[in-house]
Amino acid sequence: MEQTVRTEQIVSMLSRGLTEPKISVVGCGGAGNNIINNIFGSCKKNVQTVAINTDERSLQKVNAHKKLLIGKDVTEGRGAEGFPEVAEYCAECAKDAIKDAIRDKDIVFVIAGMGGGTGTGTAPVVAQMAKDLNSITFVIAITPFSFETERVNKAQTGISKIRKIAKTTLVVENDRLLSMVDEMPLNKAFSVIDNSVVKIIDSFCSQVSMSFMTAFTEEVIQYMKGDEQTSEVRERYMMPEMVMASKNQPEAGLRHMGQLGPLMQ
Repeated sequence: MEQTVRTEQIVSMLSRGLTEPKISVVGCGGAGNNIINNIFGSCKKNVQTVAINTDERSLQKVNAHKKLLIGKDVTEGRGAEGFPEVAEYCAECAKDAIKDAIRDKDIVFVIAGMGGGTGTGTAPVVAQMAKDLNSITFVIAITPFSFETERVNKAQTGISKIRKIAKTTLVVENDRLLSMVDEMPLNKAFSVIDNSVVKIIDSFCSQVSMSFMTAFTEEVIQYMKGDEQTSEVRERYMMPEMVMASKNQPEAGLRHMGQLGPLMQ
């Protein structure tokens, strides 16, 4: 009788989709935030979006479940101005805030445009935090155009750092994608690049969820045969939230800004 009740509980969890892996998609800097903005409206309930930036005005325009404004007492909320080392320092000071934003996630995607300040500097720190939390970590790094010599050099340095942390790093080359849409205006071409990254993530999440569900269904079958080992899964309701993280604030540098609507007020 007890086994029957337990089996019914597990089947009920499966039917409600409570067993899907918990996924966090983190956008670092301007390019990463743009992609988060595109993902937010179509997120499945097991996918949480996080936008991280040193530029307060840009962050205000982003739709995300969580927003982290880092290093405001360093940059005064005006961004890293193209200096990855400044953004890296801001991210290091906000490590606890970053960890809190992605804690308890099975899979973490880190997305960043390489070659600028915030994306290049924060992405390796975020990837390290995800790895420290034992999440499966993927990084999608978007490279600048080949004619942007200074940005290309910064991008290569940033990608080198990331690859030392996350072996599963996918490099998306702007040049290659733009060659496919060379007749389009530049703004539409950038949109194609963003949508390509969104499709990569969406496809991966769907496949992982299906694999996870198949594996869990097999666990249910084993349980019905008398196997006592089952999975216990919790569901977290996600609301848009913004946290400001800086180096001189108490309580590990965190200050909750409250629950927010799609755009920060």
